[in-house]
Amino acid sequence: MLNHIPPGLRNLIILIGLVGMAQIALPNINIDPVQLYLFYPDSDAFRPWQLVTHMFAHGGFTHFLFNVIALISFGGIIEYKLGTRRFLTLYFISGLGAVLLHYISVGIEVYQLTETFFPNLNGKAENIVFGIQLGTKQVSYGPMLGASGAIYGIMAAFAFFYPNEEMVFLFIPYPIKAKYLVPIILAIDLIFGFTNLENDPFAHFAHLGGALAGFLTVSVWFKKWNRKHWR
Repeated sequence: MLNHIPPGLRNLIILIGLVGMAQIALPNINIDPVQLYLFYPDSDAFRPWQLVTHMFAHGGFTHFLFNVIALISFGGIIEYKLGTRRFLTLYFISGLGAVLLHYISVGIEVYQLTETFFPNLNGKAENIVFGIQLGTKQVSYGPMLGASGAIYGIMAAFAFFYPNEEMVFLFIPYPIKAKYLVPIILAIDLIFGFTNLENDPFAHFAHLGGALAGFLTVSVWFKKWNRKHWR
């Protein structure tokens, strides 16, 4: 089955699978897989490699399954369009764009509470598990994990190149053109990102950051190259 998937997409799926197996296996040798997830840089749990490893880790089988399905649905088409090298570049740029906007959103919340972006480092707040506390107020430092940010970038690229392609989204019973559906999905993320609901498991600003990074990346590429190349 994997032989029919383009090489870049195939390697991403394999990496996601391997990291998923590592998440299951690591506790058996007394290593906490949380070290693969992404934390805010001020957190005691932050490690540099998390900037990459979090893009392949997932919070359970359902999370894993939905992301792999989405990656296959959009990734193969975009890899054929861009080529393997640029497709993989798009994946990682989108993933890092997701990290950047996620960090900005957390940083603003932290600054509003402590008047510094790194209160743990500066000793201005109590460091609690996965976050900080000042009086009765708390800010979470994560963790963030999953390929969603990178996939949003690929999804935005799909809408850029195929705006009139009709898509079916979850429980919506009729197809919607990509140029309408993708902005609707992003608008929902934006609303929930600012609503800041308790126990919301989604990093909405990461989704927005991934989509923005992906869209800007393919926009720049498209402007630089002869448009005939894409026909």
